[in-house]
Amino acid sequence: MTVTVANRQRAHKVNVARLKKLATVIGSDFQNLSIVLVGDAEMARLNLRYHDIPGTTDILTFDYGEGQGELIISAERAVAQARQFRSTAARELALYVVHGILHLRGYDDRTPAQQRRMRAAERRLLAQVRA
Repeated sequence: MTVTVANRQRAHKVNVARLKKLATVIGSDFQNLSIVLVGDAEMARLNLRYHDIPGTTDILTFDYGEGQGELIISAERAVAQARQFRSTAARELALYVVHGILHLRGYDDRTPAQQRRMRAAERRLLAQVRA
């Protein structure tokens, strides 16, 4: 498995090696996984372009098939939500990586039942790697 991490934002310090290690452990069923860290402005542009939704979001997930996937993550959202939930930005980023990998595995979170299933899987995987 190959994991690449590109940090395209400079506003927040990110432990890229930690994210790469987490993705390698959790996403071992993928051949290639790309993680791109951006700021809110870039994320809002991408969210509008790919989902026709104005405004920023925490993560966009792209499944290119045949074990190829990409996670685009807003580091700004991770920092803001960490403050809101009394967590750390590192933990939020780890959660986003796990969340994105679960989407690539076919999990969804549109309905309350799907959300419960995804949250349980997130907790299980984060506990497994102690992130």
